[in-house]
Amino acid sequence: MHVFNISFQIAPTLQAQWLEWMKNKFIPMIIATDCFKDHQFYALDVTSDQAPTYTLQLFTTNPEKLVQYRDTLAPALMDELLKTWGDQCFHFITTMQIVN
Repeated sequence: MHVFNISFQIAPTLQAQWLEWMKNKFIPMIIATDCFKDHQFYALDVTSDQAPTYTLQLFTTNPEKLVQYRDTLAPALMDELLKTWGDQCFHFITTMQIVN
């Protein structure tokens, strides 16, 4: 199983609007690419002095789909994130492989 992971830190004042946007727009746009068979969206437990932090994990058993998403589809979607939230939403991407 391959995992495409996006971690986010969002400005606290925008958290509620950002969560709504993630659930109703961004995640559905990613799922509509048909590159992933499942996903999980987590809120990380952080201290009160840290910005709200989330991670979106997208799962596939097909490494070609992961490459297709990463190389051709993700740039436009991540551009949408940047256009919508600018520097109020810091993010970074990692890819992983489940080994257990």
